[in-house]
Amino acid sequence: MSSNPTSQEALASSLQQTLSPNAHERKQAEQFLDSMEQTPHFVVLILQLVNNQATNENIRFAAALYFKNFVKRRWPQNEDTEDTLSVEDRKAVKSEIVSLMITVPKRLQLQIGEAVSIIAENDFPEEWPELISTLVSKLSATDYHINNGILQTAHTVFREWRSAFRSDRLYSKINYVLSQFTDAYLQVFVTTDRLIGEHAGNGAALKVLLHSLMLLCQIYYDLNCQDLPPFFEDNMDQFMQTFHKYLVYSDPGAESDDDIPGDLEEVKASICEIIDLYAQRYEEEFKQLPQFVETVWSMLTTVSASHKYDIVVSRGMSFLCTVVRNPRHRSLFAASESLQLICERIIIPNTALPTNDEELFEDDPLQFVRRDVEGSEAGSRREAAAALISGLLDQFATETTQVMSQYIQKGLAQYAVNPVANWRDKDIAMFLVTSVAVVASVGSLGATR
Repeated sequence: MSSNPTSQEALASSLQQTLSPNAHERKQAEQFLDSMEQTPHFVVLILQLVNNQATNENIRFAAALYFKNFVKRRWPQNEDTEDTLSVEDRKAVKSEIVSLMITVPKRLQLQIGEAVSIIAENDFPEEWPELISTLVSKLSATDYHINNGILQTAHTVFREWRSAFRSDRLYSKINYVLSQFTDAYLQVFVTTDRLIGEHAGNGAALKVLLHSLMLLCQIYYDLNCQDLPPFFEDNMDQFMQTFHKYLVYSDPGAESDDDIPGDLEEVKASICEIIDLYAQRYEEEFKQLPQFVETVWSMLTTVSASHKYDIVVSRGMSFLCTVVRNPRHRSLFAASESLQLICERIIIPNTALPTNDEELFEDDPLQFVRRDVEGSEAGSRREAAAALISGLLDQFATETTQVMSQYIQKGLAQYAVNPVANWRDKDIAMFLVTSVAVVASVGSLGATR
């Protein structure tokens, strides 16, 4: 795409003014941009500005954000609105946007990725049949920075299937992707696993490779969320063996230094999400389920209380909850010592009020109550523990109630000894009371059983 430097400078200047603290300047810039939207090649010009490495990073981000919102407003075509985007501009955007996703920084990638998702939702595969072949052709055997951009783009396109209603069009789209993507996907999956082993202890390399593995896990879920494709059923042993390996994987070079989930934690959380899906939807084909139950059980009894592991613990308990609710797996939990261990080693440690929640309660009580009522988007340890209790009550109501009653009485007794110092014991006891008492609930109605 060729560009007019003068037009690009004017566009950059206007986007810079949209960041101004002066309301008058912002309004003038917004009016100018609104008037420019009707001109031919405007969307191409914005994309070029995002790709211009000589441009100030804040302006590039403003351009990426504007491009995403522009695509959201004007790309979909329907009978009620006039189509102001020419076929030429649409083709130009689609021919360049994949390469752009691969090269821009992650901060810009997230904005461009949303635009890719909107374009794919409207045009793929009928008006954009070359998308998957373009992604596959750009995969590299050595450059995983490029691969991560490609995998992120693929995930951006595929993730919409997770919440989509089943339809012939959706299944045709998924089958179209599977026919072109799966062989390359398996090759990258195997290579990534091998390279992680070869770079043990190399923190810089592992950071890139584990991010790739995390994206590969997310794409695996995307491609399996609607139905179990024959390709993944045929290669299930290989995939599940690798997933199990990384569920117990540990390397000092892969550990994140802060309290925020790193790529390794995201990988383990994604694997728990995958096996939860398989336990719910593809139980008959999922022969490795008992092995994963044992591994997740063991992992949850040893994982740290650090905030960065919250997502792993939450999804791990969600998997156990799915399994325990299934009467066919009742024998895995039927022993009295099994219930005792689940309650003592998994549920109770994850019902304590986290330190960051205590701080939120002190700083913003209303926000704390709102989040407690509405629930956390990512899922908290407490929510997962309550769901696991509910699952146990489904199959072992009497036994679970008896075990929980012991911990409720113990917590209240500890509180009575020193109410000021042991208020957390009472909080845990009250949480367990509500978890045992409320067998079923929905967000809009509250407790229903």
